[in-house]
Amino acid sequence: MNKIIGLFFFTSISLSSFAQTDSTKTEDFNFDDFGNADEKVIKTYCTQKVNYLSPTRFVSIGYEQVLPFHIESNGTHLSSSANPNQRMVETHVNRFSGLRAAFNTPVISRSNVIVSLGLTYWNTGIRYENPERSNFFKNTETLNSTGINTTIFKPFNNKNFLIVQASADLNGNYKNISELNSKGLTYSGVAIYGWKKDDNLMWGLGVSRTYRAGQVIHVPAILYNKTFNKNWGVEAVLPAKANLRRNFSPSSFIMLGYEIEGNTYYVGQINNKETYLRRGEMKPRISFERQIKGFIWLAAQAGWRYNWRYDGFLTQNPVKNEIPTFTNTLGNPLYFNLSLNFVSP
Repeated sequence: MNKIIGLFFFTSISLSSFAQTDSTKTEDFNFDDFGNADEKVIKTYCTQKVNYLSPTRFVSIGYEQVLPFHIESNGTHLSSSANPNQRMVETHVNRFSGLRAAFNTPVISRSNVIVSLGLTYWNTGIRYENPERSNFFKNTETLNSTGINTTIFKPFNNKNFLIVQASADLNGNYKNISELNSKGLTYSGVAIYGWKKDDNLMWGLGVSRTYRAGQVIHVPAILYNKTFNKNWGVEAVLPAKANLRRNFSPSSFIMLGYEIEGNTYYVGQINNKETYLRRGEMKPRISFERQIKGFIWLAAQAGWRYNWRYDGFLTQNPVKNEIPTFTNTLGNPLYFNLSLNFVSP
């Protein structure tokens, strides 16, 4: 017992001495020895999304159907030994539809850079009422576009970022791998420098090389993603597309807007001349998307396919003083698109 009392007494004296020693040395602290706390904070970066933005699609499989319409074709390609003076034919298009599939995945995903790679496949199967009336009709009963693309999102800080997107597409009337032809290869891209004011607004300015209007053009690009409140927002990459978004809940929304689509297709020889079909169309539309389960969403779209360009040329890209070998006047019917999508969280 005496030993325990002695140990307690010794410990008490030691703690008291330490406390006294510590208090006397407080006046000797050199606060210059302490670093700047701000320098130790990890740098943060803005993200590529705003609140309530429509989810990014990692995998998408859909089908698009255009209602029947009329087509009138004009040009010297229609003449033949049997009809040397023929310059115009017309027929009905009973089918203009096909599969649309896309795959996209991030290969680098860090706070200071995100790099994604993607694959796309778009098919349009066309059934003319009288395809034998024109070699052009015969050569364009199938139009396919297979592409690879990459998107880089590079934030510099909490406010500024750069988006770069590039793609290569093989477009033509091929039906299998043996018919692939590099003459149908096109390259597109866009670069946008932007500002993210807060989690409800990001916008940017840049330049784009695109075939959406059916032939290559270089135009300014404007990014504008704005959420006004939990119900309303705008998603736009002008002039390519723009949508007004109405959110009903975190799992469903509707969008009203438009998109310009198109490319240049190599369709082989027509009347012994290598021919490119420059196809471009504008689609005013309404879209509804809803979560089915987890990350699986269903998207339904309906709109009007307005023909921008559907003409034949001897060159892939515009050249000075060129004239089309033939022009086509198409009806502008309604279209529908239904897709199943695996989306980002």
